[in-house]
Amino acid sequence: MGSRSEQFKTGLVRVAFVDGLFEVKEDDWGNKYWGCTILIPKSDSLAVYEKAALEAAAAEWGGAEKAMKMIKDKIIHSPFLDGDGPQGKSKATGEPHAGFPGHWFLRVKSGEAYRPVLVDQKKLPIVSKDKLWSGCFGYSVLHSFTWDNPKKGKGLTFGIDMLQLAKEGDRLGGGGGVDVDKWAETIADEGGTELVATLASKGAGGLFG
Repeated sequence: MGSRSEQFKTGLVRVAFVDGLFEVKEDDWGNKYWGCTILIPKSDSLAVYEKAALEAAAAEWGGAEKAMKMIKDKIIHSPFLDGDGPQGKSKATGEPHAGFPGHWFLRVKSGEAYRPVLVDQKKLPIVSKDKLWSGCFGYSVLHSFTWDNPKKGKGLTFGIDMLQLAKEGDRLGGGGGVDVDKWAETIADEGGTELVATLASKGAGGLFG
């Protein structure tokens, strides 16, 4: 089953690939999950994330000292990914994902039976992608958990329990709808009735350093 840390609240983060917060995804091993990507500015400290990751690793792999050595020796796969590195680029085009440069990013997920709670600034439920899209900013409640895969080895991931929207942001790729005001114009048909036509969509540290 693996071990997990206590829950913790993040600082202000940006979210990407938010489709997974509204519809269940499936990984390469057939596990269904909810999830998104969280972007953390490189100017922010990763201390709260690293503390949770080490807590889970220590519980799973024989204490903090042993877990730290395994992490430093890269026996344990790090959950912290570099938005300026290869993993921050599109496999299809080789171009950086919008919003990723200058950030660390985490692919956060929770099992199918544990859908994350999504709320707005007034703590009201968010049920529509019209209210939360890739590029918005918010505060997350996360926990770290361990995994051990016969093919990939040992690793750490972050689970997402809650996301509270703090403010809207420019739309990024990765789902969440289309900015109609940006991409649509008013067009008159032959009878003089105005139609709205969509013209295009927007394409798609520390211990662990």
